Amino acid sequence: MDATTLPTLLLGGDPEDDPDETYAAWESALKLPSVRGLVVGRTMLYPADDDVAKAVDTAVSLLR
Repeated sequence: MDATTLPTLLLGGDPEDDPDETYAAWESALKLPSVRGLVVGRTMLYPADDDVAKAVDTAVSLLR
């Protein structure tokens, strides 16, 4: 992502066993100037702890 100046949306990827790792990776990527947002699906719909509202709140908190 450092090599492009084009606006980019991150794909959420496959849900991992440790959602904190996923959120940390998103947070790191969202700090790059070209990354403008997230496009997520299963990570939000099927979180490991089954708390969809918490997963969405966490993702929203990462956005600038």
